[in-house]
Amino acid sequence: GINLNFEETAPGEQTEQEILYEINVAAAKFFSNNLLKSNDGEVAREYFNRRNIKLATQRIFGLGYAAHGWDTFLEYAKENQIDLYKAKTLGLIDSKDGGGYYDKFRGRVIFPIFSPNGRVIAFGGRILENSANAAKYLNSPESIIYSKRRSLYGLYHSKEEIRKLDKAILVEGYMDLISLFQAGVKNVVASSGTALTDEQVQLLSRFTKNIIVLFDADTAGQKASMRSIEILLKQDFDVKVIALPEGEDPDSYVNKFGKDEFEKQVSNAKNFLEYLTSQFEANGMLEDPAKTADAIRELVKNAALVTDELKRSVLLKSIAKKFNLREKLIETELLKFLDQNKEKENRALQENERRFKTKADAQSESSIEDLKEYRSLEREVVRLLFSGNLEILDYIFDNILLDEFSNSTFTKIAKTVRDCYLREQTSPAAIVEEFNDDYLKTFVMELSLNEIQISPKWDDLSSNGKIEKDSIRYAMEAVNKFRAMLLNKEYQTNLKRLEKLNSEEEKIELLKLNLDLAKEKSQLFSGHKPPMLN
Repeated sequence: GINLNFEETAPGEQTEQEILYEINVAAAKFFSNNLLKSNDGEVAREYFNRRNIKLATQRIFGLGYAAHGWDTFLEYAKENQIDLYKAKTLGLIDSKDGGGYYDKFRGRVIFPIFSPNGRVIAFGGRILENSANAAKYLNSPESIIYSKRRSLYGLYHSKEEIRKLDKAILVEGYMDLISLFQAGVKNVVASSGTALTDEQVQLLSRFTKNIIVLFDADTAGQKASMRSIEILLKQDFDVKVIALPEGEDPDSYVNKFGKDEFEKQVSNAKNFLEYLTSQFEANGMLEDPAKTADAIRELVKNAALVTDELKRSVLLKSIAKKFNLREKLIETELLKFLDQNKEKENRALQENERRFKTKADAQSESSIEDLKEYRSLEREVVRLLFSGNLEILDYIFDNILLDEFSNSTFTKIAKTVRDCYLREQTSPAAIVEEFNDDYLKTFVMELSLNEIQISPKWDDLSSNGKIEKDSIRYAMEAVNKFRAMLLNKEYQTNLKRLEKLNSEEEKIELLKLNLDLAKEKSQLFSGHKPPMLN
């Protein structure tokens, strides 16, 4: 008997989201026509032919091609009266410093990314001609219709099969998924080359709680599998893992051996404990008693992530049986991990509460020192934009947004460098020439030539002391330190918000959010202790 009131829009008026969806649909059709019908698309048709992707599959996934021209899509957008500012927001075009726009996707095969209900929300583009000066993949930026952390590639096409089989296969890339789907393995989703997120797992849980992780057989793929297992276990998934032969990925394997052989791999998938045990064995950890004990503790630690007590009990029995140990001994180890986890969470909540109650003086000496360090680090990240190293630029633009620089001059500089980067122009000298403002040009030249000391604590943050300037590892640590500072700012903002909250529930939620920020910060630093959140 409750009346529902709906917001109404004027007749013919569209919401912002609907307009963006329509622009993406128009772009998807444009790219698809380029692939299927244009003369320029022949190079892309040859590529998909070499990868054994049939025409019907290309149509199912809406695959496309972006030609090499700088204004191919731009001209199409103008002809079809597409809002250019909104097209820029979606990452389809970008603006020139001197005015006007240019295409962002050029010389790439295009993979439209669909929402679970079939709306085109973003695009991924793979370069066809490998170049040291161009990123292999170019992806749409986040927008009000696209969040990378909340999207799984292929879910729209596979969700019914996943529901039907009550099982999903998780792969890494676009081509892995497409090749498996074409071969008849249709209960498959992809993380699109990014680390699996809690949000993606939550999305998948709407369709199944059973998952088979299938990443590349190389070291990076194995590490990604380990990280994914932890996230999946925390959300009560039943996790199995397929370990393909060395040198194979899902795409190559199904093309070489076919669906039947692949289905055998699925049938022989190991549960996560068996997989982890095999990894420890391959690394020689089960040959030494001390290392074996460490391996067992690691297995128990993963089992502790499972919240279902019955499942956890079965896992403990498996570990005890595998290593011929008393179950009571394994249970004792489990209780230690459970107590540790609970104690850590309680300590973190109490510490957050203490910090909330103790209002820090914004002008304190420590705050001033932190501000100096932040500005020095920000300056160093901008200096690294002129390293001329594509991997360094990739890492910076993958991890830092332009509006995250607090200094407006740095934002302008970073924007110019990013525009050059997207045009595959990474030479420092060429980038400097892009600056029309004499002050900026002089500033950039001085910046790129100067050695900046970030802070006296910098060497302590490095795993092995000093790191050669402009090396990739040095750049990664600088970017990670900068991201840690940004997380720290968000943390402090949350503490200020706590002062204005009356609801205990909202306070707890915000404290938990700060816990997540602390965890995210700690993940930025492997091999050494990260700085504390203030």
